Amino acid sequence: MAETAHDQEPTAASGPADSFDTERALATLRSLCVPDMAGRAPGSAGHDRATRFLVSELTGSGLSPVLEHFAISGVLRLSAPPYCRADGPAGVRDLVHRAEFAEHPRSATMPAPVSGVASAEPGPGRWAIVRGPSQGPDFAELADELTARGVVGILVAQHADASGYLTKRVQGPPPVQLPVVALLPELLDAVTDAAVTAHVPLERAPAVGANIIATLPGRAPDARPILLSAHYDGVGSDPELHFPCAGDNASGAAVLCETARVLSRAEPLGRPLIFALLDAEEMGTLGSGHHARQLSEAQVRPDVLNIDMAGKFNGRVAVELGPADPPPDGLIAALDAAGRHLGIPLHAAPVASDNRRYAASGFPSAGVGLGAAHYHSPLDSPERIEPDALRRAGQLTLATIRHLAAHGSSTDRPPSS
Repeated sequence: MAETAHDQEPTAASGPADSFDTERALATLRSLCVPDMAGRAPGSAGHDRATRFLVSELTGSGLSPVLEHFAISGVLRLSAPPYCRADGPAGVRDLVHRAEFAEHPRSATMPAPVSGVASAEPGPGRWAIVRGPSQGPDFAELADELTARGVVGILVAQHADASGYLTKRVQGPPPVQLPVVALLPELLDAVTDAAVTAHVPLERAPAVGANIIATLPGRAPDARPILLSAHYDGVGSDPELHFPCAGDNASGAAVLCETARVLSRAEPLGRPLIFALLDAEEMGTLGSGHHARQLSEAQVRPDVLNIDMAGKFNGRVAVELGPADPPPDGLIAALDAAGRHLGIPLHAAPVASDNRRYAASGFPSAGVGLGAAHYHSPLDSPERIEPDALRRAGQLTLATIRHLAAHGSSTDRPPSS
């Protein structure tokens, strides 16, 4: 999609896009970000509270949401506050979790503190300092070699993001045989030849995901539905540090809830509308993968609009479309018309979220993202949400849905073989 042109007459279907209540959406967002929600990581009590809250929000809009459960093999989480200490020639230094060191998703379990001298020359009883990549299969082979050489653990580099924090990760490849701890790159030099003691109690706990699905009937009940989706899970809080997960993606969930409220009180659309608050996006888009399979088995092929990160407006809205063949012509026309009508520039850019799961299933899909400040960081808080971004996301969502409902569905041509 090219940036929308503004020299054409608006063609978006008429409808009160400005009936989107930004203050209501902000209230929903703030409720999802309180400490009791604990960052909304699957398997946590805070996540269950968030699920119940969102069910009540949709129920309050006159909908009848249902829960669609699925298994999650393991969520990475810390069972206690971690620590890392370096005792070298300059004295003893306690490193600050999340600012100077962090857990690593490939780490073996660490039920007790692990101590040893940090060295770039691996040997028995030492921490091995590894500066190369730590995610691919080569790292697993390296860990096996280091295990055979008797090292006690591996120290790797992780850069801080723009917020100054080492971002939180809740999934990863299978663990290696050794404890792995991530440090700021410059600290690998600082701890070389120092005695390092670390205890990073990282667990992999199974969980049950819960998609929240509600349907608003249309005037033509047998017409192909429109699916509006947004994930509501977050990366979860640390034991000693709260992650509000406001931009990613309480913002998208709030846009969906307010859109549901507006449309449930309006005249019925021509097509049915499915609302899907999706779980486990941070685990590898597991919730949308499950939902896409359910729809495929039921032989339902909706037009999909997915909202991910609506907390910061950078002058234009990113849109990712799929699949490539056949292209989602109806969605392209609806988004372009809505953007022109509202004066919101759109541009083609990656939106790596649940929209990709639906597109991979052959559903005409669009991922829409405005942005968020400091996502996957404790700084992703309601105070950093731009109300104007939330408003624009809501208005664009409403106008796009109304255009889709008024102008029919995307092409029903099957994908090319």
